[in-house]
Amino acid sequence: MTPPPDADADRLERLADDLAGAVLAVPGVVRLHAGALGEVATYLPGRRVTGVRLPDAALRGAGPGGPPVEVHVVLGLDAPVREVARDVHAAAAAVLAAAAVPAPVAVHVEDVAAA
Repeated sequence: MTPPPDADADRLERLADDLAGAVLAVPGVVRLHAGALGEVATYLPGRRVTGVRLPDAALRGAGPGGPPVEVHVVLGLDAPVREVARDVHAAAAAVLAAAAVPAPVAVHVEDVAAA
């Protein structure tokens, strides 16, 4: 049985918020980034979660070969880029695993800024 559309929307909203919260909690992350033209976001009713792109296929269970969940971040000036990107990846992957969403994660370091 297919869940009603509202259940999918609620799940998408929870997952996008959880991903954003987990990523922002990683030391060295200053903020999420919307991309060059503001195109990187998960669109929800009445709002969007900037810096997190959750493809529909991920929620439908496309699996590891499906399109990645994208996380775009701005790091602190003194943050070690590789280590923080690895930690962001691990945080996002943990949220997806807890939600039973078997999708790959792509981390994009868009900029650095003063914390």
